[in-house]
Amino acid sequence: MFKALRNLASAAILTLGLTGCVGAAGVSTWEYQSGQGYETQRVYDGRIQADTSQGFTREACTTVSSRQIGPSGGGAGGDVTACAPN
Repeated sequence: MFKALRNLASAAILTLGLTGCVGAAGVSTWEYQSGQGYETQRVYDGRIQADTSQGFTREACTTVSSRQIGPSGGGAGGDVTACAPN
């Protein structure tokens, strides 16, 4: 009886310990273009995460930065980021 309770307690501790295990891997790529009066930069970030409570999850984000460059060297532009969880 005592041995069975001890094994059950060990299994419960092991289960609780594994509940919070998380692993992640990611990849990032970068692309840059420029020409007369403009600059464009695109960054892609993708991440896969393994969580014992949620299984595998994936998120991919793309950021595009565009800049218009004026004749005097000043510029205007903006950044747009879009993310998609899977």
